[in-house]
Amino acid sequence: MIELKGVTKRFGDETAVDAISLTVKPGELCALVGTSGCGKSTTLRMINRLIEHDEGEIHIDGRPIREFDGRLLRRRIGYAIQSTGLFPHWTVARNIGLVPRLLKWPAARVRERVEELMGLLGLPVDQFADRYPAQLSGGQAQRVGVARALAADPDILLMDEPFGALDPITREGLQAELRDLQSRLRKTIVFVTHDMDEALALADRLVVMKAGHIVQQGTPLALLRAPADDFVASLLGGDDRGLKEAAITQVAERMLPLSPRLLPQARVHRDATLRQALAVMFREHADRLAVVDDEAMPIGELSLRRIVGAGRDGSGES
Repeated sequence: MIELKGVTKRFGDETAVDAISLTVKPGELCALVGTSGCGKSTTLRMINRLIEHDEGEIHIDGRPIREFDGRLLRRRIGYAIQSTGLFPHWTVARNIGLVPRLLKWPAARVRERVEELMGLLGLPVDQFADRYPAQLSGGQAQRVGVARALAADPDILLMDEPFGALDPITREGLQAELRDLQSRLRKTIVFVTHDMDEALALADRLVVMKAGHIVQQGTPLALLRAPADDFVASLLGGDDRGLKEAAITQVAERMLPLSPRLLPQARVHRDATLRQALAVMFREHADRLAVVDDEAMPIGELSLRRIVGAGRDGSGES
């Protein structure tokens, strides 16, 4: 668990972070969002003491971070950034194995861990182990950066705009990989991004910052449905908040049980989002869909009325 209690950071006369308090629960992915200069990256870097806080306390598992040696603290916390920070004259395998070697792991264990992570992140060892960063695409280099951050199996992972420089298709693919990794590994992740769609897709909890303060925090759905003020509403998409809610709400939450009437031919998986269901409706010129499970068996149905919110009172109206 990560706890910030009344934390302040100043740079000269400027207060970058002003008395913020925040708790990140074990296994939670917490996204810090806000406009440029709001203090989100400064907050992230204070957690691993890349930047020292001026006031307040930061605890990890109940222990103040200043009780840790700064270098040892950073070795136990994974850190992934937009530029990857890979050493250009080191191979992929050597880059990934950096922290385990610093922790003096046996060579065989380092090699095993490197190969495990390369497999986990879609980097076949025989193709990529001996390549250098300049020989990688942007998406491949970012995968290496994430693998290096995970190499020593840290409980905490800090990610500062890790996918910010990538094209939309590569970025979306890596977001999906991170979601999959998190579902299996359950790391405690603090994720900084300026991309609200990315934050909504990844986060268990959003923390909205403005001018060094935390304006609102909560689940993505809670913030979309009840933004604290006009600033939060605008940041979350303004009049498009409903569409953003549809992009993170699963079909299973709105579907109705099977009825005696004939099921529509058009189908959608129960784990698809309402936004994906709308796309199917547009494509198939349909206002009703059959909802199917992993075996493609119908388990319910979804209507356009249900997507836009009608019938949520339990009446069964579709």
